[in-house]
Amino acid sequence: MNEEMIELDACQRCGGAIIDYGTPIADSPMCITCGWRKVSVPADVLAEVQAHLGKTFMEDRYTHKQIGTGKPPLSGWEREKRRRERVRKEEEEQQLAAS
Repeated sequence: MNEEMIELDACQRCGGAIIDYGTPIADSPMCITCGWRKVSVPADVLAEVQAHLGKTFMEDRYTHKQIGTGKPPLSGWEREKRRRERVRKEEEEQQLAAS
């Protein structure tokens, strides 16, 4: 027989009611307001965290070789379009200055 237990104002996140079905463990306990569940961390993960406390980095992490190298170069067509726009603007400015 399943025993349900409800604790009022027990949620760590929102202060709502927590319902505990008892079994299965995946359904126990859970806040009925926000869905918070009790987190269980395996012992091997806790041991790894304890081993790395106080260190400034992890030895086996991936790091980028080059960060912020900029945009890729423009294609030939893009360079030509920009050159034509620049020439057109210069011609318009010369016409305005002449008038």
